[in-house]
Amino acid sequence: AEQEGFQDESFPIIVGCGPNGAIIHYRAAEGSCATIGPDDMVLIDSGAQYDCGTTDVTRTVHMGVPTAQQRECFTRVLKGNIALDATVFPQGTPGFVIDVLARRSLWQAGLDYIHGTGHGVGAALNVHEGPQSVSSRFTNTQPLEDGMVISNEPGFYDADMGFGIRIENLLAVVPKVTAHRHNDRQFLGFDKLT
Repeated sequence: AEQEGFQDESFPIIVGCGPNGAIIHYRAAEGSCATIGPDDMVLIDSGAQYDCGTTDVTRTVHMGVPTAQQRECFTRVLKGNIALDATVFPQGTPGFVIDVLARRSLWQAGLDYIHGTGHGVGAALNVHEGPQSVSSRFTNTQPLEDGMVISNEPGFYDADMGFGIRIENLLAVVPKVTAHRHNDRQFLGFDKLT
């Protein structure tokens, strides 16, 4: 709140540890909240409105030494985040076409998440703002266009395993220079904002 240009939170902060981290939009409430312990994974999703734009960032940290299962799941989520981050796609491509890139590593292990991979982000407006998105919903045919801002937030959530993981960054859609321009078609990709 002390950073220059800060106006307000873009949504109430989400902090979930252990099984509460497996609740995608967990809200701490008396009776359901937990004390963070040395063996917990903690999911923190926060954002703010600034005079120059909106933020939405999620990080998952472990307070001690993660188990092999936690490391595997975190690594698979990270691989998905990097895969989407690094993709290059032809102009006119809607977000549902590239959603599989963020899920591939999880799917290879029989894992998945039940939310979209990315949503549009407004400029000091709504933190979830369309029409663009990256998700498995085939009905969203809005192409990703130069200048759009989207989130990149693959995750994994399992209360029985006792943890949730999400890694979320914001990306700007930008033109990419490619070795070829087949049929004179422009290709796009992402620049990292967070």
